[in-house]
Amino acid sequence: MKRIQHAKRAVALVLSAALLVGASACAKTNTQNQSTAPAAVSKSTDPLAKYSQPVVINTGRQTATNPRFPKGDTYENNAYTRFLKQKLNITIKDAFEANGADYDRQVSLAMAGNSLPDMMLVDNHSDLQEMVDNDQIMDLTDVYNQYASDKIKEYYNSYKDVYQGGAFGKCTFDGKIMAMPDVGGDAGSNVAWIRQDWLDQLGIKVDPDGDGCITPDELKNVAKQFLAEDPGKTGKPVGIPVQPTPTDGSNDGGSFTLTGIANAYGAFPKHWVKDANGKVEYGSVQNETKEFLTAMAGWFKEGILDPQTGTRTWNDCQSLLVNGQTGIAFGQWHMPDWCFNLVKEKDPNAEFRCYAIADKNGKVNYMHVAPSEKYLVVRKGYQHPEAVIRVLNLFYDALNGKDASTVMPNINEAMKMDNATKPVNMEILDSELNLNSYKQISAAVKDPSKLKDIDMSEDKMIVGEINEYNKDPKSASVEDWSHDTSRLFGLGLYYKLTEKNLFDWRMPGFTGTTDSMESMWTNLDKQENEATIKIITGAVPPSYFNTFVKNWKSQGGDQITSEIESQNAGN
Repeated sequence: MKRIQHAKRAVALVLSAALLVGASACAKTNTQNQSTAPAAVSKSTDPLAKYSQPVVINTGRQTATNPRFPKGDTYENNAYTRFLKQKLNITIKDAFEANGADYDRQVSLAMAGNSLPDMMLVDNHSDLQEMVDNDQIMDLTDVYNQYASDKIKEYYNSYKDVYQGGAFGKCTFDGKIMAMPDVGGDAGSNVAWIRQDWLDQLGIKVDPDGDGCITPDELKNVAKQFLAEDPGKTGKPVGIPVQPTPTDGSNDGGSFTLTGIANAYGAFPKHWVKDANGKVEYGSVQNETKEFLTAMAGWFKEGILDPQTGTRTWNDCQSLLVNGQTGIAFGQWHMPDWCFNLVKEKDPNAEFRCYAIADKNGKVNYMHVAPSEKYLVVRKGYQHPEAVIRVLNLFYDALNGKDASTVMPNINEAMKMDNATKPVNMEILDSELNLNSYKQISAAVKDPSKLKDIDMSEDKMIVGEINEYNKDPKSASVEDWSHDTSRLFGLGLYYKLTEKNLFDWRMPGFTGTTDSMESMWTNLDKQENEATIKIITGAVPPSYFNTFVKNWKSQGGDQITSEIESQNAGN
């Protein structure tokens, strides 16, 4: 190996024995180095060619908190893995199974010990970079070009005019595709979800013109009235809950963040942006971010933001919703499916509607970001990298299309399980999937004859669930309610803003990494997060922002910015 760059790799080596047997990581015997005779492989480049002899893929399994398995099923043995065996003669064996931070530790251990499974997902670009530097993973360029289906290539190609470098921009090194990126398209703005039943109960009117937008002041007014009236009757209402990192640079702006409000101030913290002169700057150190933080410090002082901002965990924020202490939460269009469903289970009267936060010109500022934040890598030396591509063809082409139920007759039942039960917990979707999904779902709900026009098999199933909900909303299942809310109102808002031309789209100034980022970014990010919390909570005055910017620039920010300018000039 050329080098092991990060301190966490050294820690991983020290802790490896304990972690590999720890129950929290659900580690399994790593079978990747067992002797396996090469399978008889046809020279055919058929995207779904079935192997005449069994092919085994050992994987690092990224699990789910609630996989929703039928009784007796496991990650290695479920409807999806059995279908894969039947259709392609490929068997999935889990080298390890883990979730969240435990999964990240298992990835670190595999990298540090140079014992990667045949394929695994990595959740951050620095790990991908390190595996490339240490020559641990395979160049997939030729394998992708030869074996990926036309539909998979079409999905990936849909990003070429949207993101810098297209779908493969962040996983291409020296012209070589070193990983298959997870792509899901723009998720739409980070929106404020509000308890509509509470608005109705208190007679509060929001968004009277129906354009789906409200201003920061209008949101603040709703929070004030919820605090004053305590519609959840808990005796301890909370305004707007905020997770420990108040802003987020991900595709969807994160959950329980203030990203949507920041964007309304023209601020794009944790994003690289271009100024009016085309010069790249880090959004977190721009004056717009100072203005946003100053406003939030005022909100915190007034009690509009949670008094425990900075100390609440993500789970704490979710609990405030479930317990009826708050009726406002920022997040993505799909929050009803995995967060508000828990609120609905406890309070059947709960209803949520979402609103975008508009700037002073009535526009919703939104940043295109890198389409991928997860990468599927293949161990260098694995005998059948084309098998990995065929797995993607099967699950993200054949089982995503109109004929999915013909290909896999029990797919509707299988889709009730979490996505992590598939051999790979990722997505490969068209860049405009969400807009297309809303159009097709809403049309089919209004006119059943349109069901045949739906592209995605999951969307067909969701139309059925929405129809069941509409038959009898009071007795419908929580799952049917959540899909009705997320699709018709969550995606519906995204579609409405697009149709009304209310988005002010911004292109990122940079989405990759530089050499100095690898050694400096952890410290810079920590400084940023600490300064953000201190300013918002009043631990330091807003003027401290200038000190933070000065320190950020002198401790590596200027150097990284210079490297980005050089990279951009070379593109």
